[in-house]
Amino acid sequence: MSDLSGRAAVVTGAGTGIGVGIARRLAEHGARVVVSASGSIEGAERLAAELRSQGADVRAVQSDFRRAANAAHVVEHALDAFGQVDILVNNAGRTMVKPFHECDEQDWDHLFNVNIKSMFVTCQAALPGMLERGFGRIINISSVHSQVHAPGYVIYSATKGAINEFTRNLAIDIGRDNITANVIAPGAIHVERYERENVDESNMIRGIPSASVGTPADIAGAAAFLASEDARYVNGAVLFVDGGLTARMSIE
Repeated sequence: MSDLSGRAAVVTGAGTGIGVGIARRLAEHGARVVVSASGSIEGAERLAAELRSQGADVRAVQSDFRRAANAAHVVEHALDAFGQVDILVNNAGRTMVKPFHECDEQDWDHLFNVNIKSMFVTCQAALPGMLERGFGRIINISSVHSQVHAPGYVIYSATKGAINEFTRNLAIDIGRDNITANVIAPGAIHVERYERENVDESNMIRGIPSASVGTPADIAGAAAFLASEDARYVNGAVLFVDGGLTARMSIE
């Protein structure tokens, strides 16, 4: 288990699903954590209360990333609470499945604001302190849709591809300062949305070599590793946690 004692973390989009799993794992490994959410703030608050009852130092803050400037508020909250941010996990994001000919500029602006511009803002807010202390771990959550494409995902896939390249270039700028920037690109992960939308997981599994859908805990394990000293030499990587989905070229 990676020891994150003494570290302070921010996890955005931590009201449901993957964000909850990551925040829980970081706290279990000893980190102090600020979690943020917008519409799912109740979930973030429940998570914070649960983890505090177990002895962890976890705070919840509401922030609507439709205005990317709000992303800085989350980092500022952590700096006020803990005096530092050592680990930044940018998980907040929106999914949109819509035929391209039905999309408009508002769709484009909305998804890029939430999925990538807010990430730019949180990184800019957290980096000065990381540079001053000579330590930092930035983990940006992308998607297999940055590499594997499907109808209706044009704008969404564009944002996820942008996350990959933003992060890889950022890694070059900050690597000499003992700060790493990496991407986790999840595949099919069972989250609450699957249940609300009655997603047919059996159909997904047919295209996954591991023959299963993942869980938030699978992503959390990767995040805890990248946040730790064990990953000090992992920088600019895009880690696909997808059961082998992106390794397969299907012609079925």
